Amino acid sequence: MLPPWERPVIQMRRNFSDLRGSQVLPFYIVCDESDLMEPIGGIAAMNQALPDIHAEIASDPLISDICLIGLITFAETAEELMQLTNLRNVAAMPGLEARGPSKYGPVFTLLREVIERDVENLKFYGVKVIRPAVFFLTAGEPTDDPDWEDSYRSLMDKQAFRKYPNVIAFGVHGASASTIGKIGTVGAFIGGNGVAPADSLSEIMRSLTRSVTYSGPASTPTMVFPSTPTITTQVIIEST
Repeated sequence: MLPPWERPVIQMRRNFSDLRGSQVLPFYIVCDESDLMEPIGGIAAMNQALPDIHAEIASDPLISDICLIGLITFAETAEELMQLTNLRNVAAMPGLEARGPSKYGPVFTLLREVIERDVENLKFYGVKVIRPAVFFLTAGEPTDDPDWEDSYRSLMDKQAFRKYPNVIAFGVHGASASTIGKIGTVGAFIGGNGVAPADSLSEIMRSLTRSVTYSGPASTPTMVFPSTPTITTQVIIEST
């Protein structure tokens, strides 16, 4: 894994002509990098989990060709650390670092821009794009409440933004059920009481990996929603 202070954006390849006529499923991992993550061991847990995700998905050519992965983080600002790509083309995942207060508005604005760019780029090369999936992980409440909801509504506006994603939201530590429930459209989960937030995050990332690996191996790839993490005691929304 690249250390946080040496993490240039991993660029997406621009030519997808080799995937012409095939179907792909874009996955965006959206991680909290706010100061809330450091004292609960969240940054360390994520920096341990991301290489595992990379190894698991990149080891299967079928999965990695169909399920493309992007990594976006947020604190006071939002950053695209890894553009949507086949993980077999990535040597190492970027590292996360705690870097300020938590604001949701910038990350939902960036997500809309990134999804628009990626889907149009894939379609330009004749690739069939299945509705993108977003895994949103946070450890606390936004400091830009309620302004962030305008950015979220813009991302999820089915009339104005036809590329709107399916969103699965996970909250630990200080994240409230009401906030997580507003964000998750097909799944929303809160870490269990009495469970260390770092352990919750590790289990959530394992669940995410299973979701990706189960979604790809089919003639028509289909988003497979993660099963309820074993350490999660409160399920707010669960896809059926």
